[in-house]
Amino acid sequence: MPKGKRRSPQRPPGAGRIAPAPNARVSRPARVIDPAAKRAAVLDAGERLFAAGGFAATTMADIAAEAGVAVGTLYRFFPDKASLLAALHARLEDRFIAAMTRGWRAAADPREAFAPMIEALFDEAERARAAMPLYAMTRDSVSAADFTPGARMIAAIGALYEEGCARGAYHRHEPRIAAAIAHGMVDGAMRAWMTGSETRAAVGAALNMLFVRAFATPASGP
Repeated sequence: MPKGKRRSPQRPPGAGRIAPAPNARVSRPARVIDPAAKRAAVLDAGERLFAAGGFAATTMADIAAEAGVAVGTLYRFFPDKASLLAALHARLEDRFIAAMTRGWRAAADPREAFAPMIEALFDEAERARAAMPLYAMTRDSVSAADFTPGARMIAAIGALYEEGCARGAYHRHEPRIAAAIAHGMVDGAMRAWMTGSETRAAVGAALNMLFVRAFATPASGP
């Protein structure tokens, strides 16, 4: 080495880098939570609390805590309790519509579809027994301008009724009126059974007889 020049001391690997503080947080990618799953959790929590404690006594904060979400998150989905209750009613109606349709389509002849349809509806009511108070709660707490209880069910009944008429299996009436009457018959039968005043078998048999007499045309011979 030429005289007058000094060799620079070698640095150990990593020298000069700033070490993180012992308690510094290490950044991680944000955890993505499915909004649909959050909304479902809110609906499930609302269903439990409304059914157990009633509409007036249940607060939005209660529902958020039960669902495990922030109150602000809850308000992003539902601006108030009434809109949440209306969504719960619609979800319950959709379950009954699915059960009714499944039962009705189980029969090859629409004239014979009433009995399996009624059984499917009663089975669904058994599964949803704890949530059934939501029906009356919605009528009392949600304005008709925002939500019409039963409208979805009546529309679904009307669609099945029109299909039966098109196949010559049902007497033709005005579909909207026929569907509303059928819905009222089912609602009354469900109330008689759910309150314990009548047995499921007796209510189902009476409802089937009424449907057959009101709507079914005579079956053609072989």
